[in-house]
Amino acid sequence: MAKYLVGLLLAVSFTAWGDEAATNKEIHIFIERQVLSAIENGEEVYNFDIVTGRDGKETTAGRYQIFRKHEKYTSKTYGSEMPYTMFFTEDGKAIHGTQMATLRSYLHSYLNESVGSQGCVGLTDDNAKALFDWAPVGTPVVVMREEE
Repeated sequence: MAKYLVGLLLAVSFTAWGDEAATNKEIHIFIERQVLSAIENGEEVYNFDIVTGRDGKETTAGRYQIFRKHEKYTSKTYGSEMPYTMFFTEDGKAIHGTQMATLRSYLHSYLNESVGSQGCVGLTDDNAKALFDWAPVGTPVVVMREEE
């Protein structure tokens, strides 16, 4: 019985520690600047160019959290490959790898919003993998129209 209680206490303490670690991480998405910033313990760990939603398919500002992750995923709606997908809204918006993310980010920011996404947050595949490996399920995602 004592071994069972010790094991249960260890499991509870490790679970609590894991949850605490997740709360020390946060993803900030700046729509106007087309930049994603990954923050851990108040320090920026990553800063990536991104592409967000185009007119009519905007990435909605708000506070979310990653609730599902897939290393390989194909959009059921658009049939597009979405490597390193991390869903953060119930209507299917996610952070994931996409083709020509850096060029599309620049064009979306400075020239023409029509090159944006269908509402997701796109990164290069390498950046998407780094973020996927860094951010556990439960990581807060803050989407902002302007720097706050």
